[in-house]
Amino acid sequence: MNLVRWRSSFAFILLLVLLVPVLAACGGTAQTTPTTGPEATVASDSTAAPSTEETAEGVPTVVATEEATTEATEEATTEATTEATEEAAGGATDEVSPAGNFMRVNFSEPDNIDPQKSSFVDEIRFIMLNYLPLMTFDTTLKPVPGAAESYELSEDGKVFTFALRPEQTYSDGEPLTAANFEYAWKRLCDPNTAGDYASIAFPIVGCEEFFTAFDSGEFTVTDDLQPLRDAVGVTALDENTLEITLKEAAPYFLNVAALWVGAPVREDLVDAGGETWWSDPANYIGNGPFQLVEWENQSRVRFERNENYVLPKPTFEAIEGPMSDESNVVFEAYRAGELDISGLAAEDLEIVTGDAELQGQLTESAGSCTFYLGFNNSKPPFDKKEVRQAFAQAVDREAYVRDVLQGLGIPAQSFIPPGFPGHDADEQQWSFDAAAAKSLLESSGFDNSQEIKYTFAASARGKARAEYLAAQLQNNLGVTITLDPVDPTVYSSLFKRDEDTPDMFFLGWCADYPDPQNWVSLVFQTGGITSDRINYSSAELDEMTKQADGLPLDDPQREQLYLDAQTLLVQDAPVAFLYHDKSPFLVKPWVQGLKSTPLDYFPGIFDLASIQIVTE
Repeated sequence: MNLVRWRSSFAFILLLVLLVPVLAACGGTAQTTPTTGPEATVASDSTAAPSTEETAEGVPTVVATEEATTEATEEATTEATTEATEEAAGGATDEVSPAGNFMRVNFSEPDNIDPQKSSFVDEIRFIMLNYLPLMTFDTTLKPVPGAAESYELSEDGKVFTFALRPEQTYSDGEPLTAANFEYAWKRLCDPNTAGDYASIAFPIVGCEEFFTAFDSGEFTVTDDLQPLRDAVGVTALDENTLEITLKEAAPYFLNVAALWVGAPVREDLVDAGGETWWSDPANYIGNGPFQLVEWENQSRVRFERNENYVLPKPTFEAIEGPMSDESNVVFEAYRAGELDISGLAAEDLEIVTGDAELQGQLTESAGSCTFYLGFNNSKPPFDKKEVRQAFAQAVDREAYVRDVLQGLGIPAQSFIPPGFPGHDADEQQWSFDAAAAKSLLESSGFDNSQEIKYTFAASARGKARAEYLAAQLQNNLGVTITLDPVDPTVYSSLFKRDEDTPDMFFLGWCADYPDPQNWVSLVFQTGGITSDRINYSSAELDEMTKQADGLPLDDPQREQLYLDAQTLLVQDAPVAFLYHDKSPFLVKPWVQGLKSTPLDYFPGIFDLASIQIVTE
């Protein structure tokens, strides 16, 4: 579900800094250090965040999956890990870290870090430092074995059999088995969990039926749901073998197995800790590259290396940092030598480009997020399509990117960013036209005496940006906009239940994996991560995307169906797409070997073992 992924290579740094929640595809809540998901609130809609599989008649081998990642994706992601990043973070240096062999990065306070409930990038980065799913991604964004050492795919493309790496343990030494993964995936589908991202698992047999048990009216919270839980197609065949059965072939599903939603939380810890089991580091035991050991809310956080990690271990011993929601404070901390890596806000770009030392530490990675002006489609005035269309046409995106973002963005008319499969470079339906927008609004019957509340995540710079957008809408449409600043952590929580969705708001979505399904289908199908929150539903879009979801990755019809669905989405204007992100960030010279990708939840997370902190 993620309100965004998650998740752009340091989009999470930048987004967090800007306090723009991002659903994680990848989803991507935007925040104050690298963001994913999945949505940008990267709720990454990061956000933090998520295709690489074979067809219905696919080959039952790992090799088949690797081949399924298209050349287009490989080229896009290879370019995304820029030469600038390698030069900034991989060359020789005479400078050494003043802090020792650990990395210092700013964090943003997450609302929830329960893997089966989370959806914002600032939440996902905690999870993915602490847990390792069945699969992970390499630096070209192909899904590769994680906690599983291999997998097989049935000839009909519906059954995945994962073989776990033998003799794995959690960070506390307790055994990790296939039963832990079965528990986690079924917990994701459990309506009592009420996870934001559960819909991503609906291709699994029985998952959707289990999750919607209460919605159907057939069951209540007092009923025994064990038969529905048992019917979910996830089974531990033995201690080291997990079987996942899908309703239909879903060529993109192997990517889903690499996401935080299937992180192997332990039943004993969840039961012992209750609803907020995840809030105590002593109870937040995982199998990831690091272990959360300290968390002083709104103050600081520390992770220490997990010596039981089954993949190549990081060479640096810990990650720690402050928790600030003000990008100017974070920037000054970096300049003062208190942080090793920091995202860069547009407001600070002039200082960096005018400083030779800082400019030498600046690099940019391709973004994976799209930001938008969101509308609650179930409430006046945004229950009328013409009103939404008028608002979409009244925003001068070029001016916003130029004046507010200082060029650190790309004006967006459609959803999927450049460099990702499914990007539509020709969409211009709601290009800026103030006169046409005002005429359309008037013809809709809109009452100009009505005030519209614009809700946004509060910070000094967030306020300035909200004021800019509000002024454009007021000047171009003649409407009255009331600004509604909300504490960033509280703001993220507004998008956890559709009844709390504001009338108008600013969010974003960051990719979970490089496939159109992760954008159009997951986010805007009926009941999808964003459509459910904004009360949007289109039977025509559902039909097109569901057909595309099941087609082989290299089928030309698949690409065209996703393009057609995006055109329909723009026409309906349930949100107004504003811009695609760029991800500039600063790296101290003593941080070496960092390889960024557009989907990073944390700097270089898909190859942490290559990062070196120079200490002598």
